[in-house]
Formats: sequence, C-alpha cells, structure tokens
Amino acid sequence: METKRDVERFIDSIKFGRATRRDVARAFASVGLASVLVPTGRIGAARADDHPMVFTWAGYDAPEMHAAYAAKYGASPSFTLWGDEEEAEAKMVAGFKPDMAMPCSYKVKKWTDYGFLKPIDTSRLSNWPDIIPSLTTVKDMEVGGQRYMIPCWWGLTSVTFRSDLCPEYVPQDAHTWGILWDEKYAGRLSMIDSLIDGVMVAAIYSGAKDPFNMTPEEVEKVKQLMIQQRPLLRFYTNDASQWGQALASGEVVAAGSWNDTILMLSNEGVPAIFMRPKEGAMTWTCGLTLMSFVRPEVEERTYDLLNAFMSPETGHYWIETFGMGHANKKAFEGFSGDDLIKRGLTPDDIDAYIASGIFQATIQNEPELQGMYEEVKAGL
Repeated sequence: METKRDVERFIDSIKFGRATRRDVARAFASVGLASVLVPTGRIGAARADDHPMVFTWAGYDAPEMHAAYAAKYGASPSFTLWGDEEEAEAKMVAGFKPDMAMPCSYKVKKWTDYGFLKPIDTSRLSNWPDIIPSLTTVKDMEVGGQRYMIPCWWGLTSVTFRSDLCPEYVPQDAHTWGILWDEKYAGRLSMIDSLIDGVMVAAIYSGAKDPFNMTPEEVEKVKQLMIQQRPLLRFYTNDASQWGQALASGEVVAAGSWNDTILMLSNEGVPAIFMRPKEGAMTWTCGLTLMSFVRPEVEERTYDLLNAFMSPETGHYWIETFGMGHANKKAFEGFSGDDLIKRGLTPDDIDAYIASGIFQATIQNEPELQGMYEEVKAGL
C-alpha cells in the first residue's frame, strides 16, 4: 500500500466484506507487519461464551446485520470468518464447532451428510412468514423433509461489462456468457475463481442439460471451453474488489460478477451493464444454519440471532450497502425502482426475477470437477 488512497481502498474492502483473509495478510506484509488474528466478537455486558459463535464470510459480522440481537442482549455474538466454504468445511472436519454458520444453499446437502447441521424449527422465527415465497421452496435447503437452512441473502451471478468499451453487447438480445470467451477482448476478461461461480458458468454456456449433474461427455466439453478461455483471461479471482477496480479502470472490460459490482461502478459514474445472459444467469441464495454442535446454553439466543438476520431492518441495510437481495420481502420497501435497477435487482415481480435464473444446486460430481478445474488453471 503506497498511497493514502491505497489505504482507504483497503479499509473499504474490509468494511464492505470484499477483502479475503489472504488480502489482509498481503496488505500487512506490504507494510512490514506479520499477519495477525483479529477477533471479531465484541465485548459486551455478558461473557463471549454467553453468545452464539457464528462462522461466516467477512462483512456479515457488521453490527447493522444483527442490531435486534444486540439491542436485546446488550452485545454482539462472536464471529469467526472463513475465506471460502471449502476452508470452512476443512476447519469443521478438523474439529471446529461453531453454533451457527452461513453457507449457500448448494452446500446444505453436503454439510448435512457431514453431520454439521441441525434441523431448524421455523415456528420459532417471527420473520419466517415474510420470506419471499420462491426462496422457501429451494429444495437444497431441506433434507429428508426437514429444514436445514433459512434463506437470507440472494442475487445473480452474471457478467458486468463496460458498455462504452463493448458496445456490441449493449442490446438485451446480445447478452451472453460468450463475452467471456470473446477473443476480441483477450487479456481484458476475468472469471470468478470458484467451482460454483466459475466452472458452473462454463457449464451453463456449454449448454449442459443439468450443469450441476453433468455426464462425462458434458464435463469434457466444459473442460475444453475452459482451456479455450484460459489464455483470454486477465485473471481468475474471487475478490470482488479486484474485478470491480479492473472494470473501473478499463483494465478489464467484462467480468463474471455479482450484483454488488454494478452498484459500485454506478456509484463511481462508470458506464456498465449487469447482463441477463440469454443462456441464463445463475441465481444463488445463502443463509443461516444451526449447527449440530450448537451449545444448549446458547440455542435460544441463536434463534433470536436468526430472527435478527432475517429482519427487514437488516435486509434494508444489506440491499442499500451491498446491492444484493434479501429474503425478507419487507426489506424492499423504501427503495425506488431506480434504486433496485442500480443494484442489478428488479422493481417488478421479485419471485419471477429469482425464478428467471438457473438456481444453484448441489454439485453431484464435485471432486471430479474440482480436479479438472485445478488442472485447467495450472495449464495441464
């Protein structure tokens, strides 16, 4: 970090959950500091042991995300942050036992198989009746007829592109994932570095009948597409601030991305469009899980915390700050149509908008695809 502006951007990336654990380590190293472990639990009137331990992404520990809980108990819960869900899995397999976690829906079946999750009693959640109906029926959040996840956050994985630099893609009928394979823009494209938001995008673009349960022939087609794409990319990354800044500067003209990117670019006055690809955008939802190892003495408070994350007040903060959807339909009250469009959302039928995408699902052949993906990135 060489300038005051570099420091400001780094602080913003932490504040808004865009910095990963690796980003923080690199930043400290750049100024001659060793990596440190920063506890995110706050000291309140009660001991930390009296509050649930939440395992989640950076940004979800913001006080505004659980204000109702803090108001009731006089303190925030404790938080431990993960870089990605694979890291979280490894830590829990090794024995880490949080009371609550926030995976995305496609992980629920796997985490249930691991024995990580405990069924949630929705009758204990006062905000449950206000959840957007289409999110309550996502099949991956229930296993064996029991609910293991409450949806809270949702959005689309799509392409954000510079409308001034890629004018041929501006018309709605020209929106396609194919922009990320356009040789005209070689070296000025980026792809999300993940199995679910990277490889599955290639699977959708390839025309796979079920991207989340592909045949060997379909997997091979996806592999060849990704081999074809690799030399065209400026970088693979799962850091939204990296692709956002690259789009803003023009270093990158199109990037696999989420809704928050178009909000950031719009706020900075950068001409850009968040696509609705003709092959289908990918809809995702992440949310709240109760862990099988939840401590009995905090379980009641855990339900209060679930309710706090589900509240319309939390949802309004989430939509306003991050530009992605919240599961409580009341959270959208107070936003104009232009406010929502600016965030890559819709001012119309939210249920229809959610259903218009290809919903992320459990990846049936995950180990095989992960291995293939690592080979492609390594150029093997």
